[in-house]
Amino acid sequence: MKPSERNEKIQQLLTRMYGLAMEQSTFNTPCEEKLERIVAAKEPSYREVLLCIVAHMLIDPELEASKDWYAFHPRGIYDKGPVKRFLMEHGIPHTKSGPLNITKAANINSAWAERRDSSDIANCVIDVVSYLESHNLISEIQEIGVSLIKKLLREAKRIQELSVEVKPSTDPDYISDLCIKLIDNVPDSGNTPQQIASKLLKYYHLSMHSEIRVTGGDDRASVTSTTSNKPGDVNEEWCNRILKVYEITVKPFDEERIIDSYDCIEKFNQHSEQQIREVIVICRPKDCPNQIRTSGLSFYLGSIDHQNVRYYFWNIYEWVVSMLQKMPDEGKEFFLRSLNCYINDANTSEAVKIEWRKLHNIE
Repeated sequence: MKPSERNEKIQQLLTRMYGLAMEQSTFNTPCEEKLERIVAAKEPSYREVLLCIVAHMLIDPELEASKDWYAFHPRGIYDKGPVKRFLMEHGIPHTKSGPLNITKAANINSAWAERRDSSDIANCVIDVVSYLESHNLISEIQEIGVSLIKKLLREAKRIQELSVEVKPSTDPDYISDLCIKLIDNVPDSGNTPQQIASKLLKYYHLSMHSEIRVTGGDDRASVTSTTSNKPGDVNEEWCNRILKVYEITVKPFDEERIIDSYDCIEKFNQHSEQQIREVIVICRPKDCPNQIRTSGLSFYLGSIDHQNVRYYFWNIYEWVVSMLQKMPDEGKEFFLRSLNCYINDANTSEAVKIEWRKLHNIE
């Protein structure tokens, strides 16, 4: 079967199971407790792995993920394939490439589970896979698949109900207070400050009718500059040239982080006609490296040189306030709307959603 034919068939199977899930309210499969735990787990990748397995076993019930996970073609059916597309279409929280990242080329067995941080959830996946492999009638595989999809749809509905509809505001004090509380209370592994920073830059330039384009803000903080082939977390560009490079962090910008940043810049410089020699680090005062040349100021904290690149450190709190104060009202309104859309997105951390509700006095 050609990959295109396989993916079309899986799309049809997922659509059929979705229809059955919408019609059925209760399930009595032997795996119900395991499925509930897998769907409720903090890491969505486990349920993505299981959905890939179920979908592909409906085409070939003889496949065994415990012995040959790559026979399921996880990259082909998930990353740019029907499984991820199905999750996106139905507002189900999902990852960019979860099944590949969480399996690390391993088969779905006890040896894999032992290496996982959430080994209890991994073992739940193994238990369901073992059941599927020993009860591989199409009807039984489909029953597990329909139950799994029903639970995923319930999870999507629960997450969607956390959404907030914010009132428009152009008050820089009010908006900056929201941003600072989000940064302090729910940094979400750096995603929150990176989203705030990139959106502030983006809507500042748009509202000033500038031709400068802001790039990098759509990536999650876990995506390294090396992986994304960009010199910094966020960049300002004009006419295909990078004007400024920003690193956004609420973790110590220590020697290791500086070396990683420098390596990314050198890699970029080697493949570019321009040479990046300055980086602006937007961080908290306590995140500055010990060897920084302090400025004695509160906004500009100081600088440090690493080989031929200079790093300037700016206070993230004061920078947020200053950006909002100098931004036209149109920019502030669009920024707040965009930030709310990001928080309401199905894939944004639940902790961020809950904090956002608290900030708007919604329990």
